[in-house]
Amino acid sequence: MQKTESVCIRYLMREMDPSEEIEFEREMMEDENLLIEVESLRKTYQKLGKLPLKEPPAHLVDKIVSEAAQVQQEMLNRSKKWTFYLSRSVAAAAVLILMVSSGVYFFGGTDSDIPGVSPTIVNGVEEVEPWVDRSNMIHFAGTSIQQDNPEPIQQEVEDSYSKLKLVNEQTGFESSNRTIILTSSSN
Repeated sequence: MQKTESVCIRYLMREMDPSEEIEFEREMMEDENLLIEVESLRKTYQKLGKLPLKEPPAHLVDKIVSEAAQVQQEMLNRSKKWTFYLSRSVAAAAVLILMVSSGVYFFGGTDSDIPGVSPTIVNGVEEVEPWVDRSNMIHFAGTSIQQDNPEPIQQEVEDSYSKLKLVNEQTGFESSNRTIILTSSSN
């Protein structure tokens, strides 16, 4: 069966979406051969509807049912094989990951990985001295300003606004609204 025949059958059986039907009807208006094929299939379908129904022979039904059962059993067996192999592979990967992680845990070094931290042992328990940054500083371009005093920060913000300048050139894109673009200079 060709592609056009299957599309024609879908059209005749009303299996198309409304948009597909409209598009197919346009194609039929443009292509006379397609219209002839659709009408031929429509007449054939009408003739088939007038034929009496007959029961198929019993041996034919039995043969089809047995072949279908055999194919289904083969597919089930293949599925079971893949499931078995996949589950074994996942189990092997899990065991391998468990072995590697336990080896790293048990045989890994006990030295401190953080330089400058020296653990002290008290009653068999390691105590680590915490490191705290007590300077409480904010750094701007190589300078430092105390956070407790907000006036220098406000002055720095005002200075940064004074460095902004208006750009009058096109930026390479067109937008529906007009905007002001500000940039900073290194002065």
